[in-house]
This record gives sequence, C-alpha cells and structure tokens, in this order.
Amino acid sequence: MYRSRLVIPLSVALLWIAVPVEAQAKAACPDGAACVWTKKDFQGSRAQIPPGGCIDSNIRSAVNGTDRVLQFFLSGGCAGARAGHLQPGEESARISARSATGDCANGPVDQCSGDTETPETPAP
Repeated sequence: MYRSRLVIPLSVALLWIAVPVEAQAKAACPDGAACVWTKKDFQGSRAQIPPGGCIDSNIRSAVNGTDRVLQFFLSGGCAGARAGHLQPGEESARISARSATGDCANGPVDQCSGDTETPETPAP
C-alpha cells in the first residue's frame, strides 16, 4: 500500500521533468493566437501580436497559431526591411526582429509586400 502511494507521485514528477521547458513555454500561447518572446527558445517575456495591429518588441522567438501570415520587421512600427515571416501553424525558436504584424491590409502601405513607399493613385 505504501509503495503505490510513492510510485504514482514519483511517476508524475518524472513526466513533468521529461516535458521540455520549450514545450511548456510554447503551450503558454493561447490557441488561435500569435505570440512572441523576448528570448530565444520561447523564453523570457511573452506578448501576443494584436489581431489588427503591430507590436513593437525585442522579438527573439515566435509562434503563429493564427490563420494569417505573420511578418517580422527589423525596425519598429512594422515598416521597413523585413526580418522574416511565419506561415499559419509555424514557429521559430530563433528570430531577431523589432516589430511584427499579422494585419497586412492595415494602412496605405501593404506592410507585407516589402514596399515602404505610399502607392501612387492610378490616373483616371
């Protein structure tokens, strides 16, 4: 009887140790959300990329649980040179970016096209 009370908690403790810390950190990102971390391997402070906007942060790893493509930029404000992108369901344990968006249609410039100039209005 005493032995079975010891085996069950010991098994649970070993299972907890066997689950990598990285998997536990990624699990902290809510289903259907896009999350970024301030350190590689999903460590450090976690923040969510707003569905209709841009986040400025020291981005070092990311998970895309949304149905949108996420774009990462080398500078703040989700403008300028791109640092990369994540397709829906993808993740990156090591990325270096200063801002990110999942809303490529926000504003006069397509933030995900790589263009940084305001498009010309077509002549009638």
